Amino acid sequence: MTQLTSELFKQAKACLSPTQKELVSDVQTIRLYLKKNSINDYSFLVAPAAKAYEGYLKDFFLKIGLIDSWQYKSDRFRVGKTLNPSLRYKRFSIFQKLADIHDTGEELAEILWDGWKYGRNEIFHYFPKNLKKLTLTDAENRIVLILSAIIESDHFLDQTQKR
Repeated sequence: MTQLTSELFKQAKACLSPTQKELVSDVQTIRLYLKKNSINDYSFLVAPAAKAYEGYLKDFFLKIGLIDSWQYKSDRFRVGKTLNPSLRYKRFSIFQKLADIHDTGEELAEILWDGWKYGRNEIFHYFPKNLKKLTLTDAENRIVLILSAIIESDHFLDQTQKR
């Protein structure tokens, strides 16, 4: 797996809006603090990256024409629901729409879903028999998934807009 490096942060930030960049910068700041201090669960370290990711995905979906401005602004639009491969044959499925617009669309949809599932859903939901406590390494791996998904989707955007 890719390491969480300053270069990865830099590449991902190049794809983000100013407020999304701030959230990712918060991850970097918190990581520095955590290098000197330890805690029991590092799940919270992923939170700013996950929030930036959600905002980025909404921006990406709008840019690529998979959602309209009403959906973009709506409090009801759910990124996870539209990316879920189990729901790919529903009319609202972003997963299926990505698969349909380019030969690498399904691969990208899988990458985006993995970033969403492991970088957000598994961390921020409470499961009584499995709290999903993360070590620092686990949290960093989840952040790598998110940042890599951002970078990959930005490359995809370049590919599809050149057509």
